[in-house]
Amino acid sequence: MNVSVSPKAAAVRADVTASLVQATQRIRFDDIPARTIVTTKRVLLDTLAVAWAAVDAAGVNAARALALRGAPGHASLWGEGETRREPSAAAFYNGTLAAALDFDSLAGFVHADIIVAPAALAVAEQQRRNGRELLAALTLGNELVVRLAAATRTNRGFFHTSIAGVFGAALAAARLRGLDADRTHNALGIALCHAGGTQQSHVEQRLTKRLQSAFAARDGIISADLAALGTTGPRAAFEGPFGLFALFEEGRPEEVVDGLGRRFLVDETALKRFPACGCSHAALAAALEIVARHGITGEDVARGEIVLTPYMARLVGGAFAPEANPQVTGQFNVRYGVAAVLARGGFGLADIEPAAVLDPAIRPLVERLTVRVDENRTGTFAPADVTIETHDGRRLHHRVEAVPGSPEAPLSEDEIHAKLVAAFGYGRNALPPARIEALVQRIHRLEGVDDISTLFDQVL
Repeated sequence: MNVSVSPKAAAVRADVTASLVQATQRIRFDDIPARTIVTTKRVLLDTLAVAWAAVDAAGVNAARALALRGAPGHASLWGEGETRREPSAAAFYNGTLAAALDFDSLAGFVHADIIVAPAALAVAEQQRRNGRELLAALTLGNELVVRLAAATRTNRGFFHTSIAGVFGAALAAARLRGLDADRTHNALGIALCHAGGTQQSHVEQRLTKRLQSAFAARDGIISADLAALGTTGPRAAFEGPFGLFALFEEGRPEEVVDGLGRRFLVDETALKRFPACGCSHAALAAALEIVARHGITGEDVARGEIVLTPYMARLVGGAFAPEANPQVTGQFNVRYGVAAVLARGGFGLADIEPAAVLDPAIRPLVERLTVRVDENRTGTFAPADVTIETHDGRRLHHRVEAVPGSPEAPLSEDEIHAKLVAAFGYGRNALPPARIEALVQRIHRLEGVDDISTLFDQVL
């Protein structure tokens, strides 16, 4: 097979991966803006909290059983007390937890931290790195994931979080392992051979959706481990004729390194207000506003319409068929989400429990709601319109242009803290308030931690 690349294209696309490696090797903790470090801490806390709340989520038991088969090691299984395993097994389990409730942060249209944080924390514990080293690795790993996604120009159905996330995990793991530029370069090349993920799990509402990020966290560590042992990988992982952008989604690989180290896209990370796919959030917020303004309940609703963009409808606009995977349906069905808001006055962790999704009282309300796709809209997560017609003849409408938690509509500090308390205090491994506050303060002061292997000591 002959592969030809035009000289002009080659000049534009050459050495993006090498440039990325060289740039990140030069960046140290003190080179990262203070506001970006604050963002990294905030997102790490959010990731830990939503993971803690997920201990009883569907699919987690299987991930736990698989992790426990692995060799004992130095990396914590979150929420499992003193239980530790080797880093790739811990990252797989913790990555499953972080994704399970779909309550995790969004940067652009990817969930970077649910991959990079499990990988980076596991390796940092094993290598006994300090807080400054962990924060730098987390920031740069997340930044790579966001930049890879931002440079993408198509959406053919790959799960961008996992295909980009494996590279961020590999970069963070390589950095925390102390790999030089050449071996870091190889780690990214090896990660290319692991890259994968599809939105088919989303549209079928299967449990594998929450595993794809876990695979990426695990495989990023394995990529760095292999590079450390001398394995070589492709050098043009991003820009090559069979690299990430050529084979997965088209894009502009040169944008990955444009301004790297001078501006940080992770600063725009959004914290989720609701435990559901981000494509539902604008509609949920619109329904909440209607309830707040007009005091209606589900019993008042004669019919309703939800207007979404094509991308949003693809992920959350499908039929309500919760019997196979009720929790995943609760997270990925916008009609259920809006119905829950109308019937219960909100949408929280309790609303994605199987009993809530399968509640026979909610189905008739779901069936009175329809989804309409506006083909002229191009947004990924917004806008969304909700229109409700009541039995007494009122027509109530609200549009949300900016997703709650996004830079355009950020959560307040009180809302962020309330989410942390609610998530850390939820489920079988719920933490008491004093321990939640101790962990929050420890993460806020993470740069002062000398040994990450002690991060959770006397807190959990």
